[in-house]
Amino acid sequence: MLSKKGQTAPVAGLIFIILISAFAIFLLIVGFIGNEIGTEMKQKMGGGIPEINQSFDTTITTSTVTINTLWYILFAGLLLGLIVQAVMAQQYPKVMLPIFILTLIITVIIAIVISNAYVAITEQANIATASAFQVGIYFIMTKLPYLAVIVGILSIVIIFTRDGAVGGSGGIVN
Repeated sequence: MLSKKGQTAPVAGLIFIILISAFAIFLLIVGFIGNEIGTEMKQKMGGGIPEINQSFDTTITTSTVTINTLWYILFAGLLLGLIVQAVMAQQYPKVMLPIFILTLIITVIIAIVISNAYVAITEQANIATASAFQVGIYFIMTKLPYLAVIVGILSIVIIFTRDGAVGGSGGIVN
């Protein structure tokens, strides 16, 4: 009996793109809110008290600089997980290649839409200040279709070019 590990291999790239995009948009909004609230509260409540000002400065720094690290960790973790899943997926017969390629094309189309949506969000006057602090995330999100192609092709190559001894089934499957 075959193992069920790796059954989502054709859509793993799509899941990867959607998750990093959703988290990037979430962090953009959180960065905006944290910066706005921290700045306003510092102006209203700080009033020259160094301890209070320092606490609000920490909030502003966290929402503008530190929070980006979370996205990089998620991005690296999901990318590593995608590669491990491709290695551990069952060996698919070569006739499944068109399904993988079709899924890759759909993933690229969705990545184009999400990338354009992210750029449109960052161009909003209020959000643009938060976006200025997330330069690395903005770079990756604007290159999302290219990332989808690279990750998709890498997964297809890993899944279809290895021998049958590696993977979720534990043996050769023809």
